[in-house]
Amino acid sequence: MLLFCPSCQSAFTGVSRCPRCGGLLLMPEEAPPVTDGPTKALVAPIKPTPSGRAFVGTVVALGLYLGLRKLTTGWVLATFDSDERWWLSAEALTTVFTLQVIAAGFGAVLASAGRARGIGLGAAVGGLCGGLFLAAEIAAGASPTQLVLLLQPLLLAVAGAIAGAVGAWVWAAVPEFDMPAPLVKKRSSIELLNDTPSDTGRPTIWYRVLIGAMIIVAGMALAEKARGAAEKASGGMLKVSSRGQGKFMSWQIAALAVLAGGAFAGACTGAGIRHGIFTGVLGSLGVTTLGLVRGEYSQPEEYILKWLNLAGGAQDPAGLIGVAGGVLIAAFVGGWFGGQLFLPLAPLHMRTRRLHALD
Repeated sequence: MLLFCPSCQSAFTGVSRCPRCGGLLLMPEEAPPVTDGPTKALVAPIKPTPSGRAFVGTVVALGLYLGLRKLTTGWVLATFDSDERWWLSAEALTTVFTLQVIAAGFGAVLASAGRARGIGLGAAVGGLCGGLFLAAEIAAGASPTQLVLLLQPLLLAVAGAIAGAVGAWVWAAVPEFDMPAPLVKKRSSIELLNDTPSDTGRPTIWYRVLIGAMIIVAGMALAEKARGAAEKASGGMLKVSSRGQGKFMSWQIAALAVLAGGAFAGACTGAGIRHGIFTGVLGSLGVTTLGLVRGEYSQPEEYILKWLNLAGGAQDPAGLIGVAGGVLIAAFVGGWFGGQLFLPLAPLHMRTRRLHALD
């Protein structure tokens, strides 16, 4: 008999518990019976379209960014003698990117709240904001071949997707039931409450953890070389205008690699947070060990330590803790996001499509 899971919004047959969440499955006749409605017609709730949600989220994000930019300008004028010199520094580049991430994340959360799957909406809001920010920078006179500008739409799309997943997870969608009551009364699945649910524990897939940790270590170690290779492969068309922008660019590539390693480890496991933590621990150990062996930090690690106001050589305990903590946090977020983006599949025998008419 075909049973329905209200939590996963999916139908299964042959089991009394949902193979994904372990919840009790319902029969079609357990839907609320159709009764005579009131004399006054009910007003249908407004259901915004995904495009409308993305548009509103993008507009709100742009407004929030402009407000935060004005507050930052006021702080710079009150703190420094010349604001023009500060806006050209690496600290200004980091501050502007942080404000863009905060604004795009807020718009993505707003657009995805109340949706069953908000990752796509969040990515759309982040990508639109990134494209508009890039267009504004080019219109203001920035070179369209700067790598530090071309990578920001991708990073904002990833940040928007993560924020969209958070919005859909915290403010979950209300399930809708469209199961008319049949004429024949059958046994209720509520009687199956006495059944002992099967073990729905998710084991740790260690090969995913190891591969994710290797992605993290390789991304942190080769981020600077990847940026240089991109500049050389473009024949000089793609470039950075200062050494600070080059370090910032390398940190962005390394951050994407750490997020990708955590997401790979947590995808399709049903335990993304646990896999992200394990991957972050192994990845941070690999990154710090590599720094100790080489006797110096890589460009992304130097950028993290400068942002944390930590100075010292590769043997400095505070610097090692700062780098390891940053990798662990990013891998944790990536593992959770990978688990949300790629949910575990049903058992293989339930995923096989039967094409025979008599089955």
